[in-house]
Amino acid sequence: MLDSQQDVPDYLRPGLKLVIVGINPGMRSGSSGYHYAFRGNHFWPLLYEAGILPEPLTYAEDHRVLEYDIGLTNLCDRTSRSADELSRDELQAGAASLRAKLLLHRPRVVCFNGMGIYEAFSGRKKVSPGLQPEQLEGMLLYVVPSSSGRTAAYLKPAKLALYRELKSLVDSVSADGFTSTGVEAPSSARPEGATA
Repeated sequence: MLDSQQDVPDYLRPGLKLVIVGINPGMRSGSSGYHYAFRGNHFWPLLYEAGILPEPLTYAEDHRVLEYDIGLTNLCDRTSRSADELSRDELQAGAASLRAKLLLHRPRVVCFNGMGIYEAFSGRKKVSPGLQPEQLEGMLLYVVPSSSGRTAAYLKPAKLALYRELKSLVDSVSADGFTSTGVEAPSSARPEGATA
């Protein structure tokens, strides 16, 4: 679903096991039309190394995530050099639009690729990575640090640990949104290698 304001398309359909939410397209993604197209972004290697994707994909194959029951979207559609360029109004409008998309498509797990994205979405401050205490009408909400290589507070090994936990969570969730054991899905603590 590509609209006139959207440089990078959403890859969504009803009932996906996982939808990953970015903040907005950066310049490389916006000009190419692909998700996570900047060479230094850890996103595509993390998905493969964590086992979320069974084969390595590149940004040029971003549409193929749907083959693995995974969707991609952004909080805001507008391309910018930095997420800091997004206004408070844009973030609030993006949160409302994202909520509507998620309620329409109802994935089992939603992963926010950056704690600031979840803060904007939830209105909550001081978000920690991992499974969040709240749900969106039965959808589990999970947060990872930004996959950007410029995220200095979390090195790639710390990010990988959270992506592996995300894979375990997604694997444990059955089609009706409950874990296969009927208990609460795993929560996370700050991983080794992460700094404040």
